[in-house]
Amino acid sequence: MYNIEINFLNDRPEYRPESVKAKPSRQRQQGGNNMPLIAGGAVAAACLAAVGGAWIYLAQIEIPKLQAERDELDAELGSYQREENRLREIQEEVQQIRAQTDALAGVFNYISPWSALLQDLRDRTPMGVRIQGVEQTDEPPQGGPSPQATESGRPPSVVVIRGIAQSFNDVNDFVLLLKESNLYLGSGTHLINAQMEDYNAQSITFSETRNRLELSQVVAFTIQSQVREVPAADILQELQRKGALGLVNRIQELQRRGVI
Repeated sequence: MYNIEINFLNDRPEYRPESVKAKPSRQRQQGGNNMPLIAGGAVAAACLAAVGGAWIYLAQIEIPKLQAERDELDAELGSYQREENRLREIQEEVQQIRAQTDALAGVFNYISPWSALLQDLRDRTPMGVRIQGVEQTDEPPQGGPSPQATESGRPPSVVVIRGIAQSFNDVNDFVLLLKESNLYLGSGTHLINAQMEDYNAQSITFSETRNRLELSQVVAFTIQSQVREVPAADILQELQRKGALGLVNRIQELQRRGVI
């Protein structure tokens, strides 16, 4: 006969064998091993969400803002460049006007008026000399030396003086006096020729019954000189003494304005 034994103690936890108790713990361990994966996934999802949010912020807010600032700076830069170009044009215009002013002032400053030149000739003419003609030319007379080059590069102004004198000594004195002039170039003053000839009014008839009065011969001469290239501002007193008051006033006005 068989005896059936039923042990109800196995249903009670405190009397459950170790083999039975261990099974639930292994199950719990297997379920606990999934927690790091879940946490990592949550962190990754959070990171992706943060990255996506940052990208949306940059794309929709920050980048358009920076582009607007860049466009504004480009517009300001273009305005500054236009102002710089205009300033450069104004500077070029000022330089051009200054160059024209200097050139005009130079013209006035290097003008030797004929009134002063002729007055200087009259003042230096000896008693025994009579001037018959004065000519200004760019070329020397026949037999005369070439004029000296000017420091400014302007064409030299040659003055040819013709006249008569009572003697050769008077002619030589006239040449020496011209060499001392402040308006004529001493090194450019030369006696081209001088020779005895009959005076044009060779005889005078007082009456038909009287004898004719014979006149002595005279020395006909030709002198070549050159206008001295000296700033008029340096010889204002000389020009004023020679009567060139108009030029003196213009030079003084230019000096007052600071042009020369």
